[in-house]
Amino acid sequence: MILFRPDNIYIEDGAEDFSLTRDILSRFPETPVHRVEESLSITEEIKKTSLDIFGKGKKQLVLSRFKGSFLKKCPGISPGIVCCNYYVVNLMKNCVYDCSYCFLQGFLENNPLMVAYVNVEDLLEELAPMFHNHPDRKFRVGTGELTDSLALEDVIPYSDRLIPFFNKQENAVLELKTKSANVDQLLKQENPKNVIVSWSLNPPEIIEREEKGTPQLHQRLEAARLCQEKGYRVGFHFDPIILYPGWERAYKDLVEEVFFTIPSSKIEWISLGSFRYRSRLKQIIKERHETTHLFNSEHVSSKDGKFRYLRSLRNNAYETLSGYIKKHSTDLNVYLCMETKEVWEGVTGKMPRSDKKLDQFFDM
Repeated sequence: MILFRPDNIYIEDGAEDFSLTRDILSRFPETPVHRVEESLSITEEIKKTSLDIFGKGKKQLVLSRFKGSFLKKCPGISPGIVCCNYYVVNLMKNCVYDCSYCFLQGFLENNPLMVAYVNVEDLLEELAPMFHNHPDRKFRVGTGELTDSLALEDVIPYSDRLIPFFNKQENAVLELKTKSANVDQLLKQENPKNVIVSWSLNPPEIIEREEKGTPQLHQRLEAARLCQEKGYRVGFHFDPIILYPGWERAYKDLVEEVFFTIPSSKIEWISLGSFRYRSRLKQIIKERHETTHLFNSEHVSSKDGKFRYLRSLRNNAYETLSGYIKKHSTDLNVYLCMETKEVWEGVTGKMPRSDKKLDQFFDM
């Protein structure tokens, strides 16, 4: 587990009076604290002193007030891509982990700081009427789009504020997506009924080579077991699936390990997604991760502008993993993440909205 210690903490104007700001500062009594109008000037200073701007930015913690609308539709809504009706709330930008394939390396290229939004009160004031005014809709809300939902939970305890709120909702669930084993705060919660904790998983050799700084597979699964026994609903994301010599056996062992640790009846879903990237990211990955094996296979451009494995390779990977999973459970929700309609149909023989079980799941 990473023990995060920022080099500096910056408090932007308007963020100083929130309770979460005071909470965070109390956990770093020896870290230099600076007041700034806005954070762009910090990035300019980093560019003057570091060759790895993205890596250096991870050590600069900015406490900021988010001024827009927190709740957004999942960015999976792209041309030709099937979306699972997911909502995102971005409470942080950047991540303490340094996975080679991470899209944030390109997305945050011009502002790579670790930003935490402290105005959680504003978030809850936005969500409460949204959920109340749409009782006929089901909201599945995740916090792990631009960060890892739990990696910094011990020092930036969002769950203390979010879980009690979501437990009062009749039509909304909170998903905390993570590679972390940092679940101590979650285990202290009294009632986790409306919270799903989901883990992004890969075989140990991929974790070792491509997911720098992250907990090992057995640590993630042990954290999942503890959460499941506490009463949390748990899910798993085999995403990104990375193809390399011997991947079939490696992912078979991964599936076996998951079901050995967590009974299939206690798993909410498993999602499958292949390695994908925008063209600009490829050069960034090669510069920052010289030993990566991500580009050993051929990739082609998809309708949404992202590069993916050839469709035949993706179909084979999804069919193979689905087969492994079905040997343990035929009732488990298994869906494809950010995939084309053609691949959905090629793998499952149908679209998700034609499957009653998946249709209900997408409308959670």
